[in-house]
Amino acid sequence: MQTVLDTWLLTRALSVTHQPINLPNCRAAGVNVLLRRDDQLPGGNKFYKLFFNLKAAQTAGKDTLVSLGGAHSNHLHALALACKAEKLKSRMLVRGYAAAADTPTLQDVKAAGGMIEFVGHGEYRRLCQSQQVALQPNEHLIPEGAANPLGEQGASYIGRAVQQQLGTDVRHIIMAAGTGSTLAGVASGLSGATEALGVSVLKGPAGGSLYSNGQGQKPRWKMLWGFCGKGYGRPLSTAMLRFWQQFEHDNGVLLDPIYTLKMLWAINQLAKLGYWRRGDQVVAVHTGGLQGRRGFAQQPEAAR
Repeated sequence: MQTVLDTWLLTRALSVTHQPINLPNCRAAGVNVLLRRDDQLPGGNKFYKLFFNLKAAQTAGKDTLVSLGGAHSNHLHALALACKAEKLKSRMLVRGYAAAADTPTLQDVKAAGGMIEFVGHGEYRRLCQSQQVALQPNEHLIPEGAANPLGEQGASYIGRAVQQQLGTDVRHIIMAAGTGSTLAGVASGLSGATEALGVSVLKGPAGGSLYSNGQGQKPRWKMLWGFCGKGYGRPLSTAMLRFWQQFEHDNGVLLDPIYTLKMLWAINQLAKLGYWRRGDQVVAVHTGGLQGRRGFAQQPEAAR
């Protein structure tokens, strides 16, 4: 049974535009790529992932949201602003130490009224793995990245909206992936033969994400590796930096260097490798994250 909340979130998801973009290898291969502009929503993909998490806290009568993330976290940034809008409090457990964490992201969190507590790396890993965070009676925990069933439920509206807007003939919907919870959520909202693909931004064992590939399931989805460059948040290669500069020049769309840039790089590289079929329609999800661009040392104009 569809509720008022379902209707509201689906309507918002259906308002997002799909912009044709120029990727040279895709153009040469006869592949049509549309960029879904979820970056234009407050918090990008976090807008969806936080939606039902915040409603659950409010239904439970909690007035303070607690979560975890790094000093440049899109999740913590989006959560702080969402809590301010909903007149809720927030307490952020931030990986690292105060002496090295005066970032634009955390400045925004504090300006939105968020309380910040720094946690050493070992303790942070333990908290994320166990989800055993000490809470006050008025507090509600949202895991790192809102990677939980409520986050996936929200992300499913991206998949539902794409197919309502563009039809079920879309062959691929692709997005950057950290934990993989947005990918799993989007896939759960799809029907028919549309395949959901995640481009891992993590390197090494961490690149396995929290999720295994979903081949053989309906809907089908899988994670792709090998396009993260030197790793999460690490300096970009000259080739990737030039791609970033050229993409923004050609398409007039700003990218974040941690997630969406690497997803579009992957789409373009895969076209050169013959991964896509001529005539394929690919929807690439711009998940936002532009606030994190401020803390990245490299910028596209530095390309040589």
